[in-house]
Amino acid sequence: MREIQPTPAAIHCRLFTGTPSMQWNDLTINGVTRSMAHLQPFELVFDVAGEALTVRFEFGFHCFTDDKGNGELLRHKHERRYFCPSRYHCSTQLRDYIERRFYQGMVVPHGSKNSGQRYFCLDLHEYAIFFSISKPAGTTNFLRLHVVSAYEVADWGRHSMPKGKAFNTRYVLQMRNEGKSV
Repeated sequence: MREIQPTPAAIHCRLFTGTPSMQWNDLTINGVTRSMAHLQPFELVFDVAGEALTVRFEFGFHCFTDDKGNGELLRHKHERRYFCPSRYHCSTQLRDYIERRFYQGMVVPHGSKNSGQRYFCLDLHEYAIFFSISKPAGTTNFLRLHVVSAYEVADWGRHSMPKGKAFNTRYVLQMRNEGKSV
């Protein structure tokens, strides 16, 4: 089992938040180096209610691991999961999806057992993305969006996806920027 740890250079503080932001190091799995460049944090600015809103996108451990036990065992913080080649491959398309389609999409709010309110979207290609949105204290027109997990949904798994009213992503960002839940 390998532990994934950031190098000192891989942690930096966001000027607005003062909160460390994790950046993933490349992985070597079975002698093959897997670039993690596509899962590095980045920011986009959206026009929300006439204001320029900066959203910082960050990506979690579940974007490239699962708990099925078919890959190399990895550990991050206090969690143990397995490298998943299909999740890793799909994660290489996350940034493109976010840059081209996320803002125009729809999201469904849902509760998480351990982490409170989260959001879910399912794109046209049966790719589920689960994320949380927070507004760091002391910020103006700045949100942190943490992609908790993202994976392809097989037909047998569609019934287990969160149900509920879908909202425009733009509306959800506006409400979260105002400190409100949706």
